[in-house]
Amino acid sequence: MPLQLKLSVPTNQVADMTVEYVQLPSEEGSMGVLQNHAPLRAALQPGVMTARDLEHKNHYFFVSSGLAMIKDNVITVLADSAERAEDIDEARAQKAGERARERIQSPEPHTDIARAEIALAKAIARINAKHKLGALH
Repeated sequence: MPLQLKLSVPTNQVADMTVEYVQLPSEEGSMGVLQNHAPLRAALQPGVMTARDLEHKNHYFFVSSGLAMIKDNVITVLADSAERAEDIDEARAQKAGERARERIQSPEPHTDIARAEIALAKAIARINAKHKLGALH
């Protein structure tokens, strides 16, 4: 029995697809999920999620923080933000990463360093997702 992947953000559903494998960027590290996986809940960190469909084609997504729930061959991912790799604007992600690096390296008194570090992690994850997609072409 294949897996059903449901990836949602607060405003819409990003993906609803039948897959044979999903790799998630959990806070505990990269986690692979195959059919009949034990029920599990995992906190996510910004990273690249890979979903391999039944034709063995990989689909890449950027996911930010959120929660993944696995039960009865259904993977439900509730992310604060998520994008299909093909929808990522790499130039925008590069600029966001540069702004975050500047805030971290030259903080002003009111700079929230933790927030800048999260922004940098998200920018890097978006770029990585786009590059994984580019490696296929």
